Amino acid sequence: MKVLIVCSGNTCRSPMAGGLLRTVAKSRGLTVDVRTAGLAYNPGKPVAANAVTVMAELGIDISNEYSKPVTLENLGWADFVVPVQRNHADHLIEDFPEAAPKIRFLAADVPDPYCGPVAEYREKRDILNNLLSRFVESL
Repeated sequence: MKVLIVCSGNTCRSPMAGGLLRTVAKSRGLTVDVRTAGLAYNPGKPVAANAVTVMAELGIDISNEYSKPVTLENLGWADFVVPVQRNHADHLIEDFPEAAPKIRFLAADVPDPYCGPVAEYREKRDILNNLLSRFVESL
């Protein structure tokens, strides 16, 4: 299964969600190929240091991730497109209507921790972990 996770800048939530989804799926014996992208990406910008820090606390390395755009190619590649906020889905459908049937929502929106303290990143990581566990169970 191929999953594209989408957030705003692709430097916080989607890279954390990508690392978490790989880990959750693997723990359940599932093979999931995961990519991440942002609707308002900053070309080549590395993942936020606090995101790297809180993921490393779980033994998940996202330090080589960087901001990438949502493209027709990665939407076409994906079996499922998972926005971390519902309004991201609205933007996706407006810009890429062909992606609409692939969109799967998490049970709740995850607010952006961008430029926040480590504690805020940790809180969003834990929320994502819970939501992605439920997402994997639903597959």
